[in-house]
Amino acid sequence: MATSPATPKWSGKSKGSPLGYRFFIFVIRTFGVPTAYFFLAFVVPWYVLTSRTSNKALDVYFARLRKAVPGIKGLSYFGSYMAMGRNIIDKVAVQAGLEERFKWAKINGQGVAEMIAAHKGGLLLSSHVGNWEFASHFLKGHPGKVSIVLLTAEDERIKQVMESELSPASFDMIPLSKDMSHVFRMNNALMDGHVLCMHGDRNLPGSRVRVAKFLGEDADFPAGPFALAQAHKVPVCISFVIRTGPMSYSFFATDPIPAGSSGDEVFAVFVQEFEAIVKKYPLQWFNYYDFWQHDTTAGKR
Repeated sequence: MATSPATPKWSGKSKGSPLGYRFFIFVIRTFGVPTAYFFLAFVVPWYVLTSRTSNKALDVYFARLRKAVPGIKGLSYFGSYMAMGRNIIDKVAVQAGLEERFKWAKINGQGVAEMIAAHKGGLLLSSHVGNWEFASHFLKGHPGKVSIVLLTAEDERIKQVMESELSPASFDMIPLSKDMSHVFRMNNALMDGHVLCMHGDRNLPGSRVRVAKFLGEDADFPAGPFALAQAHKVPVCISFVIRTGPMSYSFFATDPIPAGSSGDEVFAVFVQEFEAIVKKYPLQWFNYYDFWQHDTTAGKR
C-alpha cells in the first residue's frame, strides 16, 4: 500500500471570494435562485480565462473521459465552472432556508435508512461528484446517529461569511486534522453505532493510499475508509447526490455491502460506482487538480 505525496495537490478550498459569496447570498434572498444563475453566467468567463491550473487539470480529466467514453460531448471549461457555480448557489439557497423550493428524489435509499436505523454503525461513502452536502437533506429524520467526516480547509474569510449569514449544520461533524485526532473520533463514532459519511476520492498528504484504474489509468484513493469498514466489520453504502435539473436533486445509493466484507471488496465496489457516476455526469465531478498525479501544482475544489 502506497503513501500519498507529502505536498498536497488538492487544497479543499472552494473557488470565489468573500465579496462574491455575500453578493450571491444577497441576490438569492432578494431575487431568488434563478436570478443568481443569471448573474453566474457573467462571472464564469472570468474563471475560464484566469484559472490556468484548474484548466490544465480539466484538460487531463477531459482527455481521460474521451478515451473512456468514445463520442462523449459537452465537455468544456465553461460547462464545468457553471455546474460548480450552480451547485454552490443551490447549497447557499438551502442553507438560507429555501429548501422547500427544491425538488428532491431518493433512488434506492432504503438500504441507507435501514443501516442508520440499526444503530450498529456503518459507512456511507461518497465523492466530490454532485452536491454531496445535500445528503444531509435525505438523511435527516432517520432514527439513528450520523457523523460527517470533512476537511475544514475553507478560506477563513469565506467561512465567516457562511457562518454569519446561513444556518449551521445539523449533524455531528468530525473535521480532518493534522494531529490525526479525527481517527479516534471516527473509531469511537462507529463503536457507538453511528453511520459515518465520508469521501473516498481525496487524500491527505502523507496518508496511506490504495491504487486502482480510474478512467483507464492508475489513480490514488485514500485507504482509510476501506480499512475502517474492514476493521469495524460494518456495512457500507456508496451514495451520490446529483443535480438532475434546475433546483432538482436526486440521491442515489447502492444496496449495502455486507458487514464483514474485506477492504478490497469495498474498494472495488466504490471505484466501480464512482467511475460509473462520473461517466454519466462528467461535468459534476468538480476535480480541479490532477487526480492522476501528473502535475505538481495544487488546484482547488
